[in-house]
Amino acid sequence: MSTVSSLTPRQQFWAEHLRQCAERGQSLVAYAAEHGLKVGGLYEAKSRLRRRGLSPLAASRFVRVQPTPAGEASPVATVYRVSLPNGVVVETAGGELAAVLRAAAQLP
Repeated sequence: MSTVSSLTPRQQFWAEHLRQCAERGQSLVAYAAEHGLKVGGLYEAKSRLRRRGLSPLAASRFVRVQPTPAGEASPVATVYRVSLPNGVVVETAGGELAAVLRAAAQLP
């Protein structure tokens, strides 16, 4: 599997812009306009990096959660992790997810 260090300088350039765009929660169009980039270049880089499994946007922002049916005991304690764009990571185990999400929603 490829690693980020195996990227060419040009690919690293685009990967860094895609990472910053994702961190800011901006659309590619808005980010390109703000930074004087061609939006087509961002989309092309995103596509190429994704094919290599390296897209900064490929890190899943959402994970499918399958709840344990009522009455069944979960074989392992469920751990929930919320990673916020400002770098804060909130983690909890058990049935405290609603409280964590409420707290995360109140963060700046």
